[in-house]
Amino acid sequence: MVLCLAIYTALCHNSEQTSITIHSEYNKTAILPCMALSYSKDYTSITWYKLPKEEGIIRNSRRLNITQLYKNYENRTDVILTEEGSLVLMKVNFSQAGRYKCYLAGKVGYKNNDSIVTLNVTECVTETTPALDITTEYFLHSTKMNSSMLVLPVDVTPMSVLAWFFSLSLSKSLLCFACVWGMAKYKKQQRRKLWS
Repeated sequence: MVLCLAIYTALCHNSEQTSITIHSEYNKTAILPCMALSYSKDYTSITWYKLPKEEGIIRNSRRLNITQLYKNYENRTDVILTEEGSLVLMKVNFSQAGRYKCYLAGKVGYKNNDSIVTLNVTECVTETTPALDITTEYFLHSTKMNSSMLVLPVDVTPMSVLAWFFSLSLSKSLLCFACVWGMAKYKKQQRRKLWS
C-alpha cells in the first residue's frame, strides 16, 4: 500500500510540470518565470533553453554563484537571469517568440525538474492621429462646403432618446389623425355632391 502511494505521489509530482504562456508586445521587456522552482528547491544549477532545439541561453551555477551566457548569446546585454530564476528578455522581437524551457539540475539524491514557458510577441498597438491625405485636401478645397456636409458628434442621453421617441410617436399620431379627418371630410363632401 505504501509503495503504491509513493508511486502515485511521484507520478503526480512529475505531472506538475507546468506550461504557461506569457504575452509581450514587440520591443518591450518579457519576463519568463521558472515554474519548476515552485516545486523544486534542491538543485545545483538553473539553465534556460530555447526549444525545440534546446539551444542554451543562460546558466547559473548555484554552488559557484556564477551566471554564464551560452555561445550564441555571448556579449548580449538584453538577456538577464534574475535571482528568482526568471529569464528576462529585453526589447523582444518576433524571432524570440516560441517555447522556452527552465531546467533545474537536482542535487545528488534529488531529481531534475523543468518547466515550459511559451512567449507570444504581438505588435505594439498605438493610437495615431489620422493624416489628411491629398484627395481629402483636394475635396475640401474644390467643394463648396455647406451645413449639410458637416457631421458633428452628438452627445445622446437616455432622456433625450426618450423625448425624441415620444415626440416622434406624437407627431405620427397627429399625422394619422389629420389623414383620417381629411379623408372623412373628403368623403362627406363627395356624398353631398352626389345627393345634390
